[in-house]
Amino acid sequence: MRGIRPTIFTIVIACGIAGAISRADAQPDADYALEGDAWNSVSRLMQIARDRELRMDAPARLDVGILQPGDSLLILHPREAPPASGITAFLRAGGRVALADDFGAGDTLLDVFQIDRGAPRPELASRMRGNPELLLARPRGRHRLTEGVAALASNHPAMVHHRELAPIFELSEGEALVLAGAVGSGRLVVLSDPSVLIDNMLELRDNRRFAENLLTYLDDGRGGTLYVIGPDTPVVGRFGEPGADRPLHDLRTALEQLATLELPPLALRIAALALTAIALVLAFGALPRRSPYRTERMFARAPSVGGFAGRVAFFGRKKVSLLAPLLVYKFELEAEILEHLALGERTLLRDVLDAMRARGAGDEDVARMRSLLLELDQLRAAQDRPPGAPHIGERRFRQLVAEGERLLSSLESPG
Repeated sequence: MRGIRPTIFTIVIACGIAGAISRADAQPDADYALEGDAWNSVSRLMQIARDRELRMDAPARLDVGILQPGDSLLILHPREAPPASGITAFLRAGGRVALADDFGAGDTLLDVFQIDRGAPRPELASRMRGNPELLLARPRGRHRLTEGVAALASNHPAMVHHRELAPIFELSEGEALVLAGAVGSGRLVVLSDPSVLIDNMLELRDNRRFAENLLTYLDDGRGGTLYVIGPDTPVVGRFGEPGADRPLHDLRTALEQLATLELPPLALRIAALALTAIALVLAFGALPRRSPYRTERMFARAPSVGGFAGRVAFFGRKKVSLLAPLLVYKFELEAEILEHLALGERTLLRDVLDAMRARGAGDEDVARMRSLLLELDQLRAAQDRPPGAPHIGERRFRQLVAEGERLLSSLESPG
């Protein structure tokens, strides 16, 4: 990640802006600070938004779950990767997002839309006063972002490229400074140099006009809130699910899904007890513990064959995804495996497999255990990635539970 370099003052001198030199000698402040009068803050951008009476918020932390389709995001040089699946879902629902990032963590979002980012070829771009670090981007065609802008000045920019999207502003052939396109009902803008929007750059008339165009484009009179996200602002969660990053969210979702299933009374009681036990473990998670999965006896197994897992097969009576109940089963299965193998905290997969071999498990069982645990881990991770949580039907649900129970039984009766 690069900070904004002080060569930006070359632009200031070239344009004859009075007073810039005195600010250059001041103590440097954090890049893209939302308030203050530092040369590298974005306080002027914030003032433009206030002057236009836009509904605006600059939260210390943003949960994507609270966003509405009429809202918009301006993400400035993120240092932590934003949740790509949540933002993608927000866009598809009608939200608008501008990602202003050169060498930050925004590449995870760019990858979702197959947008390449890299270093430009300065020898092919127009330069301000011949400086290869101060490149000018020219508008390509007509767009609301280009209105009244003859050239956009950048400072050590990256370039972005998409095989189908035409550049809005272009540094050189095939190397865009600004891309824009539709994502479902929403709109995405990518600016590959966030320093275009800092205070000193907005002293340039064309850059200021671009900033005005961008804010207007994001708001678009839709009555939503413009959320300005600074470099250190955490962005978390899943669109449409407030609090999805909280520890008990998935348990609550699982309970809601269980409520829609036709369960025999015994299976319902066992499922409720299991979920309650997990909730209690997580609620006391701040206390010292040996493992995030293991307790002395997390669940009391029913005396019948298969225990709790043998009864969760009832969950597939309706055509709904059984991912949430499967993840509950994953939690219980891992706890039982650790208990049976007498393994300690922070156990790795290879430790589980080594312990199985030490107890006399055959190569086939070891391989099948490895495959099952990896698949369950992948399903857990996939629920937060585009294009969304995978669908688990009744047949696959039964197969995975049966495999887990068979392998667990082999641990109870080694050899």
